[in-house]
Amino acid sequence: MKLALYISAFLMLMLSQVHAQRMLPISPEAIYYNGKIVTIDLESHVSEAFAVRAGRILAVGSTDEIQALAGRNTEMVNLMGHTVVPGMIDNHNHQYHLVLLTLRGIDLQNIHSLEEMLERLRLAAETSAPGETIYTRMGGWDIAEFPEQRGPTRQDLDSVSLDHPIIVFESRSRQYVNSATLNTLGITRDTKAPIRLAFGKDESGELNGLINGRGAAALHLSARVVDPPTLDEQKTLITRMQAQQNAMGLTGIRDLQLFPDVMRAYFELWREKAMTMRVSMGLELNAGDEVHLEEMLAPWGVGSGFGDEWLRIDGIAEFNPGNQLREPYSDGDGTDIGTLRLSEENFKQAILTMNRYGWRPTVHAQGDRTLDLVLDAYEAANRERSILDRRWIVEHVPLIHPEQMDRIKQLGVMISAQYQPYTRSRTMLREWGKDRTEMALPMRDILDKGIIVSGGSDWPSFPNNPFLSIYYYVTRNTLDMGPVGVDQKISRMEALRVMTLNNAFLTYEEEIKGSIEAGKLADFVILSADIMSVPEEHIKDIVPLATYVGGRNVYSKPQGGF
Repeated sequence: MKLALYISAFLMLMLSQVHAQRMLPISPEAIYYNGKIVTIDLESHVSEAFAVRAGRILAVGSTDEIQALAGRNTEMVNLMGHTVVPGMIDNHNHQYHLVLLTLRGIDLQNIHSLEEMLERLRLAAETSAPGETIYTRMGGWDIAEFPEQRGPTRQDLDSVSLDHPIIVFESRSRQYVNSATLNTLGITRDTKAPIRLAFGKDESGELNGLINGRGAAALHLSARVVDPPTLDEQKTLITRMQAQQNAMGLTGIRDLQLFPDVMRAYFELWREKAMTMRVSMGLELNAGDEVHLEEMLAPWGVGSGFGDEWLRIDGIAEFNPGNQLREPYSDGDGTDIGTLRLSEENFKQAILTMNRYGWRPTVHAQGDRTLDLVLDAYEAANRERSILDRRWIVEHVPLIHPEQMDRIKQLGVMISAQYQPYTRSRTMLREWGKDRTEMALPMRDILDKGIIVSGGSDWPSFPNNPFLSIYYYVTRNTLDMGPVGVDQKISRMEALRVMTLNNAFLTYEEEIKGSIEAGKLADFVILSADIMSVPEEHIKDIVPLATYVGGRNVYSKPQGGF
C-alpha cells in the first residue's frame, strides 16, 4: 500500500513539474527595439520592435510591449531608429551561373586594352599543362574603354596559342574563342548553329571566334571544353556567392536553370546546414533542346513546391518559346524582333506534359505575341487538369496588354517581373517604339487587376540590387532616358511587398516568410536609411547594415553598427 502511495505521489510531482514548465513564459533569444519595423503584413503595419526565438518571429509590437518579454539571457539589440524590412527575395536569379563565370578562371580585373588582355592570356598559356583549356572570369574589362574598341578575334586568340583551347567570357551569353576551341567543339564555317546560338563570321564568311547565345546556351556549349568543378568545389563556390547576395539584403532566391548535378550541390549544403539563403531551384530545360519530357519528368516522383524552407523545387526553368511581337517595329536598323523557337503545337504538348507530372512551367515571355502563345497553352493545360491553385508563372512579360492580364487573372497565374526597363529603355525604344516603351512592365495596371506580381533582377543580366528594383517601381526613372511611363508608378509599400511577400507566394511560402509577423521565419534586413521617407532619388542608394536569415546574422556592414 505504501509503495503504491509513493508511486502515486511521485507521478503527481512529475506531472506538476511538467505542467509548471508548460506554463512558464517563453523568453526570446533576441529582441530588436527602438526601430521602424515595416512588417508587410496584410494591414501594412509599421511597428517599433520584435522578438526572435528558434529562428522565427515570436512577437511584434511597441518597444515597451516587446521589451517586457525579455528573459535573463535575451540579447537586446537597440535599432537606434533604423528601419527594418523583411528579407528581400529575388524571383529570377542565376546565382550558380555567376559562380561559374566570376569565381573561376583567369582574372581580367583592371585591364584597359585588348593587348593587356592578350598578354595576360599568354602568361597563363606559358604556365598551363599541354592542351589545358584557358578561360577567363567574366567582368573586369569593358570593350568601350579599350583603344581598339573591340573584343578579341579568333586570330588574336590564335596568336596566344594554337594548342590550348581559349575562351574569353564577356557575359553569360557572349564569349570569344580561338581555333582550338572551335575544333574541340566541332564547329566549322559550315556548321549550322543550334537553336539559341549564333556563330560570328567575318566578311569572308570565316568564323571570327564570337559565340552568342540566349540565356545560358553559350555557357552550356563552353562547358564541353571547360572542366566542371567537383562537388566540393561547387559547394565552396555557392557558399561564397551566397555571402555576396546576403550583402545585398537578399535572404532568398529562385535560382533558375539548374542541372541535377548543381541541385546535388545545393542538397549537400542543405544536409550540412550550411546554407545562408533560401533557394527555390528551377530545373533546366530549354525549348528546342533534344529532350523527351516524358522520359525526363516521369522518374522524379516529386514536382514543383517539394522541399522545405531552405531548399525546394521550383519548376521547369528557362523554357523559352521565343520573343515574338504582335506588331513588329524597327527603325530601319535591321533589329531582330525574334522568332518562335517551337511550333505552337509542340510548345502546347510540352506544357501539357509538365502539367501531367505535377511540374509548373516558368515560361519566359518577352514579346506580347509570345505571351499569347503561352496563355493559349496554359488554358489548354487547365482544361485537361486545373492549374487554378498550382501557382503557374510567366517570367518577365515587359510587354503585356489588358486582355492578357484578364486571362492571367482568370487562370490564377502569377507574374515574375524584373526591372528590365531601368537599363534597357533605349533598346526597347529602338525595337518597340515609344508607345510600347512607355507601357513596358505596367506594374500599376497589373496590381490593380489583382494579379500577384513579384520582383527580381535576372542577375547577371541586371544588377541583383533589390533597392534598384524598388527605386524603378516607385519612380519609373530609367538609367538612360529619365522617367518612362510615370502613370505606372506604385507606392513604396507596394514595391516592398512585390520584393518580399509576393515572392513568397511564388514559392508556396507566404505562410512562413515574406513579412515580419509572429510565427514566421526571422528573415529581415536593417537598412541604412528609411525606405519609407527618404527622398525618392535616394532609394537606390540604400544599403543593408545587416542581414538576418532565420534569426542568424549572415551579413554585417563594416562599421555599420550591427
